[in-house]
Amino acid sequence: MTIADRTLSTTSPDVGPLLKEYREQFVPVAMDYLERRISANELRRRWKPHYLGTFHQYDLTVEQAWRQQSGSTGRLESGGPPADPHHETPLAHFPVSVAYNNLDRLIEVLAIELGDQTVDKSRIRERTVDFAHVIDSLDALMASLDN
Repeated sequence: MTIADRTLSTTSPDVGPLLKEYREQFVPVAMDYLERRISANELRRRWKPHYLGTFHQYDLTVEQAWRQQSGSTGRLESGGPPADPHHETPLAHFPVSVAYNNLDRLIEVLAIELGDQTVDKSRIRERTVDFAHVIDSLDALMASLDN
């Protein structure tokens, strides 16, 4: 049994609590980073509890919703997901999972590049632009799914 096999209290993804915590706890941290008040390491330290806590639970709910609605066993399947209206809910939430995981990778890259330095020391300015864009776009994506 894997962690994704555990039964959660709901099988319908609810992005509301994730969006609320993201806005209240992580967006201010992201702003602190972009405004050079905290280092990349501090950004990573403050991001991890949100990513490993609230997001992880949401992600497991998305995975379980997909398994229940599609009959998937969680094994690698050939081809794309079937375009069936029955699968609309989990498919609508997959982009949030992908964006969160990509944001986590970007934060790791920033921490490796900068360590205890601030964003203004970055040699690759595009990463700063990417970070700001992802923060804003992820908020908009989650808001579009919030019932």
